[in-house]
Amino acid sequence: MKHFKFAAALLFATALISVACTSLNPYFTPAKPHHRADGFVNTDGTRIEKNADDLWAWVKEKFNSGLPTSPSQYVNGYSFPVLSPDREWLANNRGQTSFTWLGHATMLLQTGGLNVIFDPIFSERASAVQWLGPKRKVPVPMQIKDLPVVDVVLISHNHFDHMDADSVIELARQFPKVRFLVPLGTERWFKQQGIENVRGMDWWETDISRGTEFHFVPARHWSVRNFLDRNENLWGGWVVKNAGHSFFFSGDTGYSDDFKNIGARFGDFDLAALPVGAYEPRWFMRDQHINPDEAMKIHQEVGAKKTVGVHWGTFELSQESLDAPIGEVPAARERARLDSEAFILIKHGETLKF
Repeated sequence: MKHFKFAAALLFATALISVACTSLNPYFTPAKPHHRADGFVNTDGTRIEKNADDLWAWVKEKFNSGLPTSPSQYVNGYSFPVLSPDREWLANNRGQTSFTWLGHATMLLQTGGLNVIFDPIFSERASAVQWLGPKRKVPVPMQIKDLPVVDVVLISHNHFDHMDADSVIELARQFPKVRFLVPLGTERWFKQQGIENVRGMDWWETDISRGTEFHFVPARHWSVRNFLDRNENLWGGWVVKNAGHSFFFSGDTGYSDDFKNIGARFGDFDLAALPVGAYEPRWFMRDQHINPDEAMKIHQEVGAKKTVGVHWGTFELSQESLDAPIGEVPAARERARLDSEAFILIKHGETLKF
């Protein structure tokens, strides 16, 4: 039954991402190189296309490697330590910058007096439905009802493990004044859910809230939410800057020259969050997900003083073991000749204070 459910989930994903976009792009601006009449492309003009043969080869490779991934290497099964965030401190904090990892790419950033949530997924499955798809292996350290009052939610792209419908809707219900900043085109989905306090943003556009700047920046990825909308919505990363601190989150991405450009424009980030999981096999993932060595390179190119690895240890989405980054990140850091505190992993629920 476990194998059947996994195969069904992969076949469902295959169907989703193999359907080409056929509708016109209402945002099309010919002067912008990443715009096309039928959607969006990466900064080099390419689209990440995996055909049915590629997808089926990946399915077979996963079956042959032992489902759903290779065995755990560093922890007892997948019993990751989970910390309980200090809810009282987070609720009362207005002056100190802090970063709390809530699992996968969901993060709480407190900066400039604002509480900012990135890529919310608090559900049990990273899927369009809650009866099928990748199941959470580590409990959520903090429920939505226990969060401090959320001011801004930032979405990097519309994949189900980064923009979970139930989580988004509950955040809007729980915090009526929350503002959603999303990739261009994605605001249409929010309005369909009855969420009006939303802005769709193109690359290099800026939104300002109470003195804190939110810049939407390029990444090398793609988007899909249903059978007909492949690459109709943009994808990207976020730069958050104010007079006190600067933060960078790449979103899901393959390696590209985008990060040199981001570093040149903004540079010297106090903190960055970069994905270090869901990167194997490389022949399939390279275009869309960086590995730990590429994460080290991006850390250097954007000029981050400190980076936290995210997008790992929560959902089984690829072929490396869920805990592989525990060994691979330090090894990659050593190969890059970085200080041990320059690029770190933290526990689920852990808070860093600045």
